[in-house]
Amino acid sequence: MTVRDFYHLLFGEHDRADFEYRLGEHLSYNESETRVLDRRTAAYMVYVYATDVLHEAEEPSLEPSLTIRDIYECSSCIRYIAFVYLKGIMPAKDMIFGVREPVGEEEAESIVSRVFDRSKRFGGK
Repeated sequence: MTVRDFYHLLFGEHDRADFEYRLGEHLSYNESETRVLDRRTAAYMVYVYATDVLHEAEEPSLEPSLTIRDIYECSSCIRYIAFVYLKGIMPAKDMIFGVREPVGEEEAESIVSRVFDRSKRFGGK
């Protein structure tokens, strides 16, 4: 799954220009066509969509997510990883998020499904 493929799966018909200011570096047309989507980038893109389009609020505390062992591997990603984890959109496996792990097509579809259908989220949030 490439970054651009995930963008189209998640954002659908939304105009790319509307999110350029938030996703610019991730949607660089020079590399988004071929760059493999990793879990931290997916978390960021989900965060932007959920907060900007769906107007979902962040959880009042990130503290429950700070037990994820690799959450500090990307210090600028902590907020986004915590968001998707606490919302039940992207789980951690054995308390490891897998920050740099690639996201395959099946996982991407599952993530997007949980974004749109809260009953599919872990914990039903």
